[in-house]
Amino acid sequence: MASSPAVPYTNLPELSPPMLERSILESGYTRESGRTAPNGASDYSSNAAGNSLHCRNLAAKYEEFINPCVLSWSDLSYAVPGKKSDKNPYGKKVILDQVSGRSAPGELTAVMGPSGSGKTTLVDLLADRISSGLVTGTIELNGTDRVTKTFRAVTSYVAQEDTLLGSFTVAETMKMAARLSLPNSVVMTDIHSRVESVMDAMGLGACRNTLVGDIFRKGLSGGQKRRLSIAIELLSNPSILILDEPTSGLDSSSAHNVMKYLLKLCGEGKNVLCTIHQPSSLVYDMFTNVIVLSRGQIVYCGSRSSMIPHFATIGFNCPKYMNPAEYFVNLVNTDFEDHVDVTKLVYAYAESNVKKQLLDQLSADRATLRHLPDIELRPSSAMRQFSVLMYRNTLNNIRNPGIYWIRLFMYFCLSFMVGT
Repeated sequence: MASSPAVPYTNLPELSPPMLERSILESGYTRESGRTAPNGASDYSSNAAGNSLHCRNLAAKYEEFINPCVLSWSDLSYAVPGKKSDKNPYGKKVILDQVSGRSAPGELTAVMGPSGSGKTTLVDLLADRISSGLVTGTIELNGTDRVTKTFRAVTSYVAQEDTLLGSFTVAETMKMAARLSLPNSVVMTDIHSRVESVMDAMGLGACRNTLVGDIFRKGLSGGQKRRLSIAIELLSNPSILILDEPTSGLDSSSAHNVMKYLLKLCGEGKNVLCTIHQPSSLVYDMFTNVIVLSRGQIVYCGSRSSMIPHFATIGFNCPKYMNPAEYFVNLVNTDFEDHVDVTKLVYAYAESNVKKQLLDQLSADRATLRHLPDIELRPSSAMRQFSVLMYRNTLNNIRNPGIYWIRLFMYFCLSFMVGT
């Protein structure tokens, strides 16, 4: 990634644009403090029950209103089987160790750390994408234990690698994804309307008729492909969006553009959580909260503006004109001999006011947030999915006639080897 311009990082302002706070207040993010939900509802759980769940209304026309969802986790640990030794008598390899954190609506939360620190494992656990290994701790949605079917109905996950077919245009990709994911009760006019609105929101309207592209044909740029992958997951209007390395493989300009659109989603009241390896100074400035991991342990979890003062209190002052993300990720990197004692950093965070504020917030969530009603994601029927996949596969083969010749050659070689 290209180097970023030198920007002084002393007394950085908190990333809290008025639109973020206003969006959350207007969307009904009610606590016991007396705020009221839209349409006069007493709280957003009862409002959702009376309006077919605004946070992800799949059976009717899509609502602009996003029901706020707070995702939190406490003492989360994850271990996989390993080799037994004198140092490891139980034969377990700990990937995450007693990790706690929180991601709220209207906030862009970044999980940072060196390679192998557990970033992807953390978001995969939070996204309910890991089924093996030993998991301990709690994951909560709006202050109550996560219910799998409810969580999946309000959450979308964007993987690190783009899985797109290069022979289709942006509009075709979006329409087929919508028909695969949305229930049969959503009519085609609403599907087309939803596709157009999401493409415009992610800045893909101008390239709607452009092929995605692959190694054989030109198409979208890396940044546009990444935004298309995000747009596909936004079709179901999730309240929580979890992304694994959304800027991976992109240049600094494309990475900044992708993160700008994610920040725009936060302005609409969505809860966005992403992993990122080493963001530029401009991208770092967009984050509301930062989580720093090292060897599966939390080194820092709090607001971006409090990170520099926190490390300064324990003797690690970020140079004035250096990117804080680069400085702190290098600080907790244990791959080199001259690294600092990460255990001291973990202990300093555990005893800090930043950790105390997090624990207080988690307790407040359990006491005051209204939990979501039990809901279940209703995808399209098996018959529709079969027909869409059959159509997509046939069209993909027609647009790639070389596939037939390659297969014919393979079958000929195989029959020749078997026959001899």
